[in-house]
Amino acid sequence: MVSEPEALKSSRDPTRALLAVIAVAIVVSVGVIGYIVYDNTKVHSTAHSDIVEMDDTVTLNYIGMFSDGRVFDTSILDIATNDVLYPKSLTFTMRENDSYAPFDMVAGKYGAEGGTIKGFALGVIGLRVGDTKVIEVAPEDAYAVNPAMLETIPLTEHVNGTEMIGEATFTSLFKVEPTVMDYVPHYKWRWDVLVLKVEFGFVTYKHSPTVGETVYPFGDPNAEDPEGWPCVVESFDSSANDGAGEVVVRHDLTASDVYAVKGSTFDGQTAVVSGYDAENGTFEIHRSDSSIGYNGEISGRPLFFEVTIISVNKS
Repeated sequence: MVSEPEALKSSRDPTRALLAVIAVAIVVSVGVIGYIVYDNTKVHSTAHSDIVEMDDTVTLNYIGMFSDGRVFDTSILDIATNDVLYPKSLTFTMRENDSYAPFDMVAGKYGAEGGTIKGFALGVIGLRVGDTKVIEVAPEDAYAVNPAMLETIPLTEHVNGTEMIGEATFTSLFKVEPTVMDYVPHYKWRWDVLVLKVEFGFVTYKHSPTVGETVYPFGDPNAEDPEGWPCVVESFDSSANDGAGEVVVRHDLTASDVYAVKGSTFDGQTAVVSGYDAENGTFEIHRSDSSIGYNGEISGRPLFFEVTIISVNKS
């Protein structure tokens, strides 16, 4: 009988067969492990490139809001033009349509270095492409207050009945040359004043309000483009202040008007009611100055930005 070849016998040897299976398994396992490591590296790399990190250039859309949801700024035209779903703040102003576009910024850079506020610049760090998030920015990380733009006013004002100012100042404020015994509307209170004297470069005039009348020193809330609030002349005592007289005017405001009412000052600046102190009988206005990019409605307040990350360019 012909014996089996040694090679065939060897292949049927259980021990050698088991070793061969183990060897194949090791080779396959190494391949699988290698693929998994490589594949995970690719996933990590892609995810890493999507994450906003310090100094990355980020392109995003944003909606700037107050805590009550009113929009004060946005990069999205459809939101800027939709006042029904997105009610606007007191000082919101439409820009040119083509200015509404995704916003480019450098993550983590703020102020003069980065061109945006600290809370916004830091708030995008850690977000990924496609993320939408509301970033809350504390007042100290938002727009700083310029104290020169704040003014505290008594709710009940006492106005000197007779005043004297420089002739050039009079002409600048009243927009007319002073003429003795002429009545002209007051530049702020809108009631008439009577010019008493023009001499030595000064003008003396006397206020002539009507007790009980309503005046609008910060704009007419009943006008086509409403602003301001009413003030009531409560009294006019011509004998007060040693005969100079005194007018008492009450501002018709309440605590609910804070950041709900805006007006214009006599020199053309926008002002919002930013404070109310019933105990001390005062209120506060916060003025804006577009020439320096200062907005009294948003300065010193917590702000909320809904951002959507569009792209990230790594630093």
